[in-house]
Amino acid sequence: MVAAQKSRIVRTLKREWGWYLFIAIPVFGTIALNFVPIVMNILASLRNNNGVFIGWVNYRILFTDRFFRISINNTLYMGFLTLVFNIPLAFLFANMLNRVIKGKNFFKVTFLLPMIMSIVTVAAIFKFIFSAEPNGLMNVILRSIGLTPLKWFSSPQTSRETIIIMNTWKNLGYNVILFLAGLQNIPTELYEAASIDGANEYQKLSRITLPNIQNMLIFVYITTTISVLKKFTDVYAISGQYADPGNSLLTIILYIYRKSFATTTHTDVGVGSAASVILLVIVLVITLINLKISEKEA
Repeated sequence: MVAAQKSRIVRTLKREWGWYLFIAIPVFGTIALNFVPIVMNILASLRNNNGVFIGWVNYRILFTDRFFRISINNTLYMGFLTLVFNIPLAFLFANMLNRVIKGKNFFKVTFLLPMIMSIVTVAAIFKFIFSAEPNGLMNVILRSIGLTPLKWFSSPQTSRETIIIMNTWKNLGYNVILFLAGLQNIPTELYEAASIDGANEYQKLSRITLPNIQNMLIFVYITTTISVLKKFTDVYAISGQYADPGNSLLTIILYIYRKSFATTTHTDVGVGSAASVILLVIVLVITLINLKISEKEA
């Protein structure tokens, strides 16, 4: 009985070895490039710079560090506002684009152009537009309509909001295209039938559009949430490793960079590793909560 079962397994492996090989490649890649570094990072968070095991000391240091608390507050604040602006705007533009009859490909390319631009280029453009000088482009516009010029990136009161504007402009197109793909999969017959029944635009939106793109909406929400929690390139391109002004642009990833890699502010790799573990836990918890909520709604 056992011999016959082993013989069947061997025959199956010989017959299907190619498919198992295809599966083994991504599995091995995931283990080697994701799980192994995670385990190594967790172990590093329990050691000091000399490799000596010190237990939870790095985590105690981390939670008493004022700059780490600032980085969490900044990350959550900018992440929340990015979600508030990015997803509704992307959905609005996708709906508008879905109604376009001619030139739709032109508008698709227009929305995607900011995504292919280097973040350094985008930062240079926005530093010019949102210059703190009185003759800065946006300040000239504000003065022309009777408003007081702002410091934008140069003020702790406005730097985070200005980063959100820049980030939304650069990354909006990706979500627009995703929403557009979901909208184009909705049969037009549903809208035609609703129009015949006398449904208004709000009823079409709530009864047809949103239920049919629910999975896409959940996907966009989760991926955008993870992206904003890992905010680094945009703030680094504007402020560098110092997160000026006044650490108002210090995010968790930038904090990890400053602790682990930045040559001028290098202090403790173990604390940086502990911070990355905390970020991993935050991302996992928020993702699980989002998945649970989406399952209930489904």
